[in-house]
Amino acid sequence: MEIRNDMGVRVYMETKKENKNLGSYPLCISVRDFNMELAINNESTSAGSSGSLNLLEFPSSPAIEEYQSEIITESTQTYIEEGQVYQDKQTVAAAMKNYSVMHKFQFRVKRSSHRSYWLICVAESCKWHFKATSINDSTMFKIRSFSRQHTCCLMDETFIQRKRTAAVLGSMVVPKYCDPKTVYTPKDIQTDMLSEHGLNLSYMQAWRAKEKALQFLRGNPCDSYNKLPKYFYILEKNYPCSVVKLKKAADDCFLYAFVALCTSINGWQHCRPVVVVDGTFLKSAYRGIMLTASTMDAAGTIFPLAYAVVDSENDASWKWFFEQFKEAYGERPSMCVVSDRHESILKATSVVYPGMAHYSCMWHIWTNIRSKFKKGHLQLHELYFATARSYTLDEFNERMLKIEEVDLRVKSYLYDIGYHRWSRVHATVNRTFTMTSNIAESLNVVTKDARELPIFDIFEYMRTLLERWTKEKLSKVKGTFTYLGHKYNKELEDNSTLSQKLRVRASTDHIHTVLDGVKRYIVRLENKKCSCGQFQLDELPCAHALAALRHRNETYENYCSPYYTRKSLLLTYEMPVNPLPDEGKWDVPQHILDEVVKPPAGR
Repeated sequence: MEIRNDMGVRVYMETKKENKNLGSYPLCISVRDFNMELAINNESTSAGSSGSLNLLEFPSSPAIEEYQSEIITESTQTYIEEGQVYQDKQTVAAAMKNYSVMHKFQFRVKRSSHRSYWLICVAESCKWHFKATSINDSTMFKIRSFSRQHTCCLMDETFIQRKRTAAVLGSMVVPKYCDPKTVYTPKDIQTDMLSEHGLNLSYMQAWRAKEKALQFLRGNPCDSYNKLPKYFYILEKNYPCSVVKLKKAADDCFLYAFVALCTSINGWQHCRPVVVVDGTFLKSAYRGIMLTASTMDAAGTIFPLAYAVVDSENDASWKWFFEQFKEAYGERPSMCVVSDRHESILKATSVVYPGMAHYSCMWHIWTNIRSKFKKGHLQLHELYFATARSYTLDEFNERMLKIEEVDLRVKSYLYDIGYHRWSRVHATVNRTFTMTSNIAESLNVVTKDARELPIFDIFEYMRTLLERWTKEKLSKVKGTFTYLGHKYNKELEDNSTLSQKLRVRASTDHIHTVLDGVKRYIVRLENKKCSCGQFQLDELPCAHALAALRHRNETYENYCSPYYTRKSLLLTYEMPVNPLPDEGKWDVPQHILDEVVKPPAGR
């Protein structure tokens, strides 16, 4: 019996339990160092019936300790010499490929096995050679012989023409593409290779190196779809109560995928129920559309709720998206949707959320006005946005008359859309500060570079984005001690500054007349209303309300929406997005691993 590893020890111990006489035989311990072998035969060394091994003690080999302290794990080793020890054959092979690029020569493999790696120059008469072998039959490889001097005359052109150059160069620039946001063009590769390694590459060679690097890093886009079942299984396992859905066609081709993590579902309860949805194009090999749903947290920043990948923005895909969204988030009182008025979104919400208010993004309507009527001058721009943001009907009507004076067609267009879809004062549900779909557009900007990734990496990018944002925002709010979140605290401070010049006359305990020059405003603190309209529509004390509160020596805390408070912000991010284990350690049932997901048909 030969014992070479831990498994061999376990087999020996189990065998000895069954055969008591096995312990009477001597153990022979062999230690091989370099090309010498030391055999230690100890006839008195035996394993007794108790199951313990009594081995002869001897000093450990200094050479082996040296291997452990100088094992090279990186393939980007710039200096290679005899005696170096590498963690495995793959590392030493990659290191030699990089070495050949830097020194502008080519080699060929003379012998390669699990125990040896022998290289010689491509020139027959050249004496350059390299030899590495394993240490003690382990995975580690040591350089035994290295003659670095070439006796041939290879030109740079010979090196450049080798087909494997793209793969070697690609492996060297892989770290440049680990972050999807990094912009590293073929031109950059040309410049860096020339300055760092003296290699004069053509643009096409640099482009091939970039493609190889992306292939090494991201794999085959087709294979990415097959990884979704196990990835979604791990998401559900690590984030209980999440809603993760994958829909396939009858032929197992990918159709839709949807993710709403439990951390977002938990945080949604502490945010105003205003959902901003949008779709953006993917740039990966199989294209498609990424749909997102977001809201604003108590700091006035983006809080992503759900994300999905579908074939296109059509009736079926948006309906499926909202069905999954409703399963995850349900329906809350005063809930509304803000979008770019895509026809399919309007149809889907009317089916899945009948009766729910649906508002249009102000910017999208303005873009349509500019396109439809060729009207984009500053006066109309300012009039339109001021009209949309009006707090009272008097303000709204006055500004609409001015729009009519500029262009009657624009007024008719806005009327046909429906005032309630874009005007704050006409809204059936109070959406406060969410007048545009800017938070969705901002999320699209953040994910711009990730949209080139294969589908598996897109979903993982979104998860890590939530993980990072949750941690950063929670740390920030823990270091903030104002009663309100940042955005709303700033609004309150601005209103407080304006309130300093106002005069107040109390009518009753809760009704005050506030004088601003010649203008007069009535503040009803008990109802949280002001005749200016701002107090009730923003759900935040306006300048007039703050003046009345100061007159009563009362603080503002009880007159702010709970969705703006630091407490709500802490509750929104109280559940962390914990990191996922390494893919190699995922414990996935076999039936999940066997599930097939093919790339989308026809794309």
